Amino acid sequence: MLAAAADASPELTCNVTKTPDGFLHLLSRSSDCNTSWVDKNGVVLARNQVYDKNKVQSLTDQSLTSKLCHDNIDYTSTCGSNSDSSKDNRLTDERAHCTYTCSSPIWDPKASQPTPGPPMANHNHNLTWQILLGVVGVGVLMAVILYIKCRKKKARRPVVNYIEEQDVMVEMADVN
Repeated sequence: MLAAAADASPELTCNVTKTPDGFLHLLSRSSDCNTSWVDKNGVVLARNQVYDKNKVQSLTDQSLTSKLCHDNIDYTSTCGSNSDSSKDNRLTDERAHCTYTCSSPIWDPKASQPTPGPPMANHNHNLTWQILLGVVGVGVLMAVILYIKCRKKKARRPVVNYIEEQDVMVEMADVN
């Protein structure tokens, strides 16, 4: 009985980590038996060395890298023979349950998209000040232009009046 316990493999475990390629589901050891990776909805992601290329980035004998986050993936390794000619019709299953919290904002695929928050509010605040300064700048520029035009008109008026006064004086001089 002690020898049987010594021959038994340690419990199969699965660790999930986020990688640049996706989500790595790494088993504590590999298997040479028939394997399957199934998500919580019963969808087979991989069986033996064949995998769904739309959902799985890569597959090895010890890991599966999924393109999207899955809260739960079950791994099953089935060894043995169940053929009629075999005296030992035992199949042994080894299972591992891969769990991961996909709802975490750090690993949420939607988190990579910009979301409104303090940085955007600060950006909008800066934009408001820029618009306000632009409007004030245009107003000051228009005031300066109007001032210059009015000043030119005032400067011209005395010249015109002076010329008219000279003409009047000249005419008066002719009359006398």
